[in-house]
Amino acid sequence: MLIIFMVSTNVLLWTFSQNAIYTQAVKDENQKSADKLNENIVASSGNYSVLEDEVTVEVILRNGGSVAAQIINLWVLDTNSSNRRYANKSLNYNLNPGDALYLVGSSGVTVIISGANPSHDFISWFVTARGNTIPLEEEQEQGVIIAELAQGIGSLALDFYKFRYFQYETDPPNKLKNYPAGTTSFSVPHATDIALGVALTNLDPSKQTITLYENSLIWLYFPAVPGHTLGPVWYIVKEINGTIQSSYSSVSLEYGQTELVVFASEEMGNFSSSSKVKISDQQQKNSLGAVNLLLYGKIGDRDYGQNIPFVSLYCYET
Repeated sequence: MLIIFMVSTNVLLWTFSQNAIYTQAVKDENQKSADKLNENIVASSGNYSVLEDEVTVEVILRNGGSVAAQIINLWVLDTNSSNRRYANKSLNYNLNPGDALYLVGSSGVTVIISGANPSHDFISWFVTARGNTIPLEEEQEQGVIIAELAQGIGSLALDFYKFRYFQYETDPPNKLKNYPAGTTSFSVPHATDIALGVALTNLDPSKQTITLYENSLIWLYFPAVPGHTLGPVWYIVKEINGTIQSSYSSVSLEYGQTELVVFASEEMGNFSSSSKVKISDQQQKNSLGAVNLLLYGKIGDRDYGQNIPFVSLYCYET
């Protein structure tokens, strides 16, 4: 009886363990299936460019799902070739929920298709690690809207919610404090050295690179102050990881690229501790000023100038 009991107990325990393993495997498979269903990557603003046999795919990928996703492959099919040539490229892009990935300009994905031609039609799709495919559609109506916007106000767009100012570290004196976060605000301190940061995005409908020259600047105008006084001028500067360089070199934005551009010097093309900018006029203290962003440079190989006058700053007493 004891032997029978022991054997029966071992069989029962083994059955329970196998059942637990099976149940866990089913749960894991169900979770994988659920994650695959909840994965929702959207490809928009698609565009193809061809140089000899190189086909470059430009696209904006957004994770609209509730789970993180990994993009592992891109397939491109040339539908005009007689034998329907195609190519693929391995990728490793990770997008958390809500993330956007801008594969535009120099960040576009390039594949080699023998015999590709700019007049050909292409079909492409991305593949995720979970096996979902993301078809790419060329930009159509959205491109018209962007083109109309760019023709109306200019090819550079300003993100108003990311307008910020910076104060300086004591050592080194050309280091921006709390870079790149700064202080996101439309109120700035009076009689304090500050630099201004603006987030600019290149929305040029012809998808050309825009380069900003040392002439680019920000200036303030105080309409409620007696005599309608002009405020200080901040010239564009070149910064690397929050450290402002002593001399300016051009800042370039490719199509679709968003860049935090810093304005900090009262001198064009140069920066030093003596060229830091502050709002020091006593009449401008506790007053509201209109910000004008004057941009000058090149778009492609042509001159480009744009004025963005849509921000105001309150200068408060410190």
